[in-house]
Amino acid sequence: MTSRTIYPITSIGAPIAKQLAPCGRWGTVFAVFRWSCYLETGGGQVFCLADQGLGEGPLTLGVNFPSETTFRSLGVNEGCHLDTDGVDLVVGHELVLTTAETVIWEPDPVVSTAPPDETLRRLDVLINLVNPLIPSDGLAEIIPHTVGIANAGSSGIVNMNAVAELAMPRLFRLSGGLTRSAQEVIDEAVADLVGLGPGLTPSGDDLLGGMLVALRAMQNTASLFSVDALADCVTRHAAAETTRISAAMLEQSAKGYGSAAQHRLLGCLLGVDTRPDTVNAALDLIRTGHTSGWDALAGILLGIYCGLRIGRSQASPDSAAQSSIAFSRGMAGTPA
Repeated sequence: MTSRTIYPITSIGAPIAKQLAPCGRWGTVFAVFRWSCYLETGGGQVFCLADQGLGEGPLTLGVNFPSETTFRSLGVNEGCHLDTDGVDLVVGHELVLTTAETVIWEPDPVVSTAPPDETLRRLDVLINLVNPLIPSDGLAEIIPHTVGIANAGSSGIVNMNAVAELAMPRLFRLSGGLTRSAQEVIDEAVADLVGLGPGLTPSGDDLLGGMLVALRAMQNTASLFSVDALADCVTRHAAAETTRISAAMLEQSAKGYGSAAQHRLLGCLLGVDTRPDTVNAALDLIRTGHTSGWDALAGILLGIYCGLRIGRSQASPDSAAQSSIAFSRGMAGTPA
């Protein structure tokens, strides 16, 4: 073992770190990509071994690999085992890893939040900024309409791709169910969104994950019945209706754990910092995957808008009118 190159694991997501055995078998590889691979423990927990450049996450072990090194070039294939002797880890026969300098990663909570009006202003600026960049795939096309969806606006929006057109009425139902704490409505909408779209993590899953992470990050919605109901529905349907990688990620999203890029953007949108680097945070997120980052961004925006509306509804008996008036100020990014 000493004659082989040892690569350091730079970070381990806190949720997975708690489940990994100090010695023995950590898991078996079931999917391999250029700069990442996915493993499953004997207990069924999915986690990811990835180049540290892909960013931290709750189920990610980030490794410091040389530039352009791929998992296949290191002899990692489906069926390889990840074993440890308590000091080093070995994947297959060639890849050796060490945890000597590993740090445990978990997101920083948004402890102090900006006033709702400031958050709405930031959302409006961000939507106008990304609007010209929105791709035609996935659910990114709903981004300019997220405030209208959260505010139960008109659903007569046309000229979207097929996946977005399918999602729109379901998102209207989901938003309405969250506002009314209607568990049956939430469940029906989630059932139609989980697994929607192609890919390793379908667009519907990425959007729901972004919504959950956002709602859990907001102080006024983190523990609400409707948010707990959404989390329960998402994890239950994901276990049966989507990929096991996506289901594992959604299980973490339901608890409020997203990727580092998601949490960085949420800090910029919700925190009290008067000079948040929202632009770079958003760019970091939308670079994730083919459409995953964009879909997660759509979910984060919708989650924040829904959370703000729920907060206003709880604050005042005349909330419906107040909410519509307040949200109309944030609709500059929404086509008429």
